[in-house]
Amino acid sequence: MGCCFLVACSDEDQRHTRIPTVPQNSADIRNQAALEALTRAINQSGPASAYAKRAALYMDLGKTDEALSDINEALDREENEGRYHFVKAKVLRKRQLYEDGLESALRAEGLGVNTPELYIVIGDLLQQQKELDRARFYLVKALQMAPYEGEAFYLNGLVAAKSGDTARAVSFYNRALTLKPRFLEPYVQLSVIHAIRGNYPAAIAYNKRGTAYFPNDPGLMYALGRIYQQTSVEDSAYLYYQKALRLQPTMVSAQLQSGLVMMKIRNMPQALAHFDQVLRMDPKYPRINFYRAMCYEQMRQWEQAVSLYALAMQENPGDQQAYYGYWRVRKRNEYGYGTDPSSEDASNGTSNSGTVLDTTRVRMKMIQPRSRFGRDSTRN
Repeated sequence: MGCCFLVACSDEDQRHTRIPTVPQNSADIRNQAALEALTRAINQSGPASAYAKRAALYMDLGKTDEALSDINEALDREENEGRYHFVKAKVLRKRQLYEDGLESALRAEGLGVNTPELYIVIGDLLQQQKELDRARFYLVKALQMAPYEGEAFYLNGLVAAKSGDTARAVSFYNRALTLKPRFLEPYVQLSVIHAIRGNYPAAIAYNKRGTAYFPNDPGLMYALGRIYQQTSVEDSAYLYYQKALRLQPTMVSAQLQSGLVMMKIRNMPQALAHFDQVLRMDPKYPRINFYRAMCYEQMRQWEQAVSLYALAMQENPGDQQAYYGYWRVRKRNEYGYGTDPSSEDASNGTSNSGTVLDTTRVRMKMIQPRSRFGRDSTRN
């Protein structure tokens, strides 16, 4: 009887202490249920509030096309509802339509929306437009209402960096991380800033801290590539740029830096392939035709090089490197300098056993990454 009693008690304890299994992807299940409920409400009576709520949910799910369609439908029904203009501003911000987003956000403010979240959105949209004083004003208002809002400190850091005050920017980024450790963008910015300053141990430390939270973030991969590039470890730099591009194929800066790495190791065809990708994604990217011209010059395709140097001068008349490149290639094309490697060595006063002076090697300024704050990473 005693043994039976102990066994029974043991079974009873196990039943009471057993932890129920948590359903996998419970957030996805809740979101799907919310979408179905809102869709039923819209199909039955089509209230503006249901469209606005579904737009906000679509935005959180990354479906910005559907979100924009729904919020426009809500505004067609109730044009003077400030909350709907605020939702539209957030959708446009996520789509990187900053000017239109700012118009919607200011309309929301005019219709009575008075929240720190709105002022943070306005501050971000203004700093994207380089209206730094106005951005700072709205971020101060946000922090007066919500003193522990990490995103506001991060945006203040961006404003400080764009104003040239890097030390203050670093302070703001660190404050943002203190308040919100799972905040992606400050890790990226701090990694890049310390790499530019030459403090590579600090840059790598911030990168590793960020990677612990966001192991597959392309911005962190890009920042690590910059660190290795600036320390002349070209193979590792290229590796991380390619990782960044696999995660985000549209990252123009990673394509450009990949091309610069290939140029440094004299792989001009591969460098040109990366620069052509940059041109395809952003035809107005600064100096892209100059870099393409350099590749063609090194490949001794003089006509293409001359044409691209001329285009680079047309795009930026003050580009002295493009000017000298243009006349250098014209001279080689007209008089035959450089068509025969041995004759070129002789004309430069060098021998095969010595170091060949390559006048096309120019000092290239590293391209700084554009602001990444195009999505709301504070939800991570």
